[in-house]
Parts: sequence; C-alpha cells; structure tokens
Amino acid sequence: MTRSTNSGDREFTFSFPGFAYWKRLVLVWGLIALIGLLVLVFTWNAFFTYVPPGKHLIIIAKEGAPLEPGQVLAEVGQKGIQREVKGEGWHFVLPIIYTTELADNTIIPPGKVGVVNAKGGKPLPSGRLLAEPGEQGIQRRVLPPGAYRINRYGYDVQIVDATEIPLGFVGVLRRLLGKDARGRFAERDDEKGILRKVLQPGLYYLNPKEFEVVKAEVGIFQTTFRHDDDKAKDTAITFTSRGGFPISMDCTIEWEVLPEDMPSLVAEYGRSKDVESKVIDVQAHAIGRDKGIDYGVQELLEGRSREKLQTDFTNELIRVCREKSVTVRSAFIRRIDIPEPYLKPIRDKQIAHEMQLTNKAKEVTAQSEAEVERARRMIEQEVAKVEAETKLIVAGLDQEVQNITVKTEAEIEKLKAEYQARIAALEAQRKQVMGEAETQVTKLKETAKSSLYQMKMDVFQNDGNAFLRYTLAEQLNPKMVLRLFHSGPGTFWTNMDGKSFNLMVPAPTGPAAKAATAAR
Repeated sequence: MTRSTNSGDREFTFSFPGFAYWKRLVLVWGLIALIGLLVLVFTWNAFFTYVPPGKHLIIIAKEGAPLEPGQVLAEVGQKGIQREVKGEGWHFVLPIIYTTELADNTIIPPGKVGVVNAKGGKPLPSGRLLAEPGEQGIQRRVLPPGAYRINRYGYDVQIVDATEIPLGFVGVLRRLLGKDARGRFAERDDEKGILRKVLQPGLYYLNPKEFEVVKAEVGIFQTTFRHDDDKAKDTAITFTSRGGFPISMDCTIEWEVLPEDMPSLVAEYGRSKDVESKVIDVQAHAIGRDKGIDYGVQELLEGRSREKLQTDFTNELIRVCREKSVTVRSAFIRRIDIPEPYLKPIRDKQIAHEMQLTNKAKEVTAQSEAEVERARRMIEQEVAKVEAETKLIVAGLDQEVQNITVKTEAEIEKLKAEYQARIAALEAQRKQVMGEAETQVTKLKETAKSSLYQMKMDVFQNDGNAFLRYTLAEQLNPKMVLRLFHSGPGTFWTNMDGKSFNLMVPAPTGPAAKAATAAR
C-alpha cells in the first residue's frame, strides 16, 4: 500500500506492508520460538533429572578410576555406581558421562528397626563380627523408624521388630558376639554373655545380631503348696516328724525378684520361669524336711510349737533365698495334716484331758454360783442399809439447811436495822450541814448586796438622783436611740424654757466615770 502527499514543491510517497507480510512474519517467529522451546525441553530433560517424593536418584559414572578391591560403591572420580544418592527435586546430570536410576527410599515403620549389611568396605578385624561405618558386613548401628536414602547396590536392609519391654517386666541383655566371658557376666565390650545392665519397660532399638533380650517378669509372686487327693495335683510339703510319722504341710510363700537381681538369676538358671521351680520349690521342700524332723506329733498339735515351726521355716527360707538373689516376703503355714491313725489316740487323750478340765470347771462354776448368790444377798442388805442411812443423812441436812436459813434471815434483818439507823443519823447530819451552809450563803449574799449598794452610793457621793438615773439607765435597752429636735418657737420644746427638765441617760462607768465624778 502506498500513499502520496504534496508539500510545496516536493512530493513524498509512503508505502505500508500488507496483511500477508505480517502473517509471514508471525509464522516465522512462531516457528523459531517453537524450535527454541523444543530445544530447551530436550536440553532440560537431557541435563536435568526430577526425583519425586519418596524416591532417590542413583548416579552411575561411565568413566573414571577403577574401584579398589572389595569396593562396591564408587566415590567421586571413580567409575561405577556412586555412593552418594540425590534426594527429591531437580538435579543437573551430564547425560554423556553419567546414567541415572530412580529407587524407593527405605522406610522403617514404627516399632521396627533396620539391620544394615554393607556389601563392600574394609574387611573386619579378626575376632570382630559387627562392622563400623566404612567396614564390610553387618553394621553395629541399626536404623530407628524413619525414611532413609540408602543405596541398595551397596547396602541390604533387613527390617525386624524393635525390642519392647512390657510393664511388669525387665529386659536382661545377653551379648551374642565376642569371646567367652571370664566370669558369670560379660564385663567387657568384646565379651559375650549376660550383662549386668537391665532394661526397664519401654521400646528399645537394639541390634538383634548383637543382643538377645530375655524378658523377665518382676514383682511379687505367690507360690502355694497344698494337699490334694489327686496325686498329680498334690504339691504339699511332706516330711517325717520325730518318731517317724509322715506329715503333710500346706504353705503359701510370697516372694519377689528385684530388677537388679534378674541378670544373676538368668545367668544361673537360664530362664526367669525356672526361678520358682529351682529355688522356691526346692528350698521349701528341703527346709520343711530339715525343720520338721525336730518336732513330734504332739508338738505339732500345740499352738506354741507350731508357731515356732512357722518362725524357723520362714527365717531359714528367707536366708537361703537371699543368697540366691530371691527376696522372700512371707511364708505362711496354713495347715499341717497328721495321719488319722496317729492323730486319734492323741485326740482321745486330749479330749479326755479337756473333759476332766471341763468337769473341774463346772465344779468351780457351781461353787462360784453359790458364792455369787450369797454375795448378791449381802449386796441387797447393804443397799437397804445404805438407803436408810442416806435418808437419815438427807433429813439431817434438810433440818440444818432450814436452821441456817432462819438464822441468816434474822442476821440480815438486824443488819438492815443497824444500817437504817446509821443512814438516818447521816441524813440528819447532812440536813444540818446543808441548813448551816444555806444560812451562811444567804448571809454572804445579803452582805454582798449591802456592800454593793454602799459602794454605789459612795460612787455617786450619796446623790439619790444620780443613783436613780443610773439605775434607770441600767434598765434601758442598750440598743435604744434618743434623738432631740428643735422645731422653732411656739412648739412644745420652746415652751419648756424655765421648766425643770432633766434628760436621763446612762451614766458612764469605769475609770472615765470616776474621773468625771472627781472633776465635779
């Protein structure tokens, strides 16, 4: 498209590209962008590898130094499967030098442990069966629950149960590897055998290739020995008494194994369940036989002797079991069975003796009843006598109380009369004193008044008119105001000329009045 325009003498021509031109331009640049994007995608996929969650990337080097003898995984710069693996995300890997492989992570679930076996590494020293990091063989360190990026070309992982010690139990450790221990316990780390350490209840991540855990129940246990007609169920303690009589004894023993003593028992007997059969059972029967032979049938029927057998049996069982790391809390002999043929003569003799004692007791009781009746009658007589004496004493006391009451009232009346007379005398004396005082007061008042009038007359020099005016002035209201007006001739005031008129005003008092009087 072209366009022309004139500007003075010059002519300009403008040319605009058409639609086809812009279309070709867009197609060219779009093709270039597409080719660039394809190149970028190809290059990105060729040089970058994506590792999704839960997996890791194993890298294999195509070139590099050869592996050492016994080496399975290659280090950086060596040819082969690289030891280091890559985690989740994008990683740059040269496609010509390396190849890659995706593998799942090793998951150790809760309550499990992973036992790792290294396929390559340094050989183990002589006498050692578990490997440390960098050595070939079963690794001493196990994997607790979690997710791990482990190169399966270099390691095998066996998932086994973790060691759980339930409540009421402890774990006795037995090391399975090493040289034989010199004593009962494995004291050194390179010796196999029972360890002194016990595991308390809980969950432990131990290497089952290194340790065996013997779970042993601890606490207080009860073992009962009882007689039963069924020989298969008869567990009673039997012994021969003095005199050769067979005796059967039922007994209940409460015993306890402390956690710190369990390693010794496991080392001695192998299993904790054998403690009851090899310690409690054996010792109870042995001590029963040893102590029972010291007692005859007659002694076994008496309470004091049976109590002594109980004490001797318990003390000896506690002592012997303590030496074997078992704590006996109590040993109670519940029953001692004596065969009937040996028991009947003794029982008959005992019954006859008891009957004799009963008859004597009845005689004593009859005598006691007669004595009680006599005592009862004497008590009744004494009660009647005491009641009569009590009535007599009460009557005497009542009379004495009445006499004291009358006497007290008379004395009170006498005291009243005496005090009334004293009061009357004091009252008369008071009236006399008051009368004299009133007379004296009146006399003093009148004397004072006379003296006052005399003093006033002396002040006014016995002038009665002045005294009268003074008295009148004292009676006037001090707030009264008197004003005199002169209104001219012919009025009331002008006609008073020559009349006697005195204006009475309050006379001055005090020192000024005395001075004015003296001036007159």
